[in-house]
Amino acid sequence: MKCFQVDLKGENFLLNLDGEPRKFGFTLSRYLRAENAAVAEKTAIILARQLPTLKQVLVGDNEDPPRIIVQKTRGISPLKFAFRRRKPQFELHAEEDPL
Repeated sequence: MKCFQVDLKGENFLLNLDGEPRKFGFTLSRYLRAENAAVAEKTAIILARQLPTLKQVLVGDNEDPPRIIVQKTRGISPLKFAFRRRKPQFELHAEEDPL
């Protein structure tokens, strides 16, 4: 198994974090082991959708659904993997004014 860093970008996640529904986006770096880059990317997306914050997604607009996009995938050394994998880098940001 190889070690990978997969950088993801999320868009159009309708969340109610402070009592008012708003669209949010995020960036996330996941560190995982996989047989190849394609498997690493699919696994990273599945893990992102299981984050507690993103499980709170409200029903959104079918014309503009939430998306998770793979920004970059790269192989990393086992040493970097060992240090980074315990701390996924997740940043949530508002995309627009309150609805």
